[in-house]
Amino acid sequence: MKVIRNRVKALINSAGEHMFYETTSLTLGGGETFDVILDTSAVEPGTYFLYTTNLNYLANDQEDFGG
Repeated sequence: MKVIRNRVKALINSAGEHMFYETTSLTLGGGETFDVILDTSAVEPGTYFLYTTNLNYLANDQEDFGG
């Protein structure tokens, strides 16, 4: 996936050059947002799921999962 925006800031430097980057994973804090582009051109059309392999990361301090 290509990350194009972090929080509310477009990833563009002061010279106007794009600073987008490609990655296979993101770690998000509570309330944090990223805009990403997923290239699914080589994948059969359908529904795509995002997931975590560590459910402990789906907690918000002392709240239950997804807190």
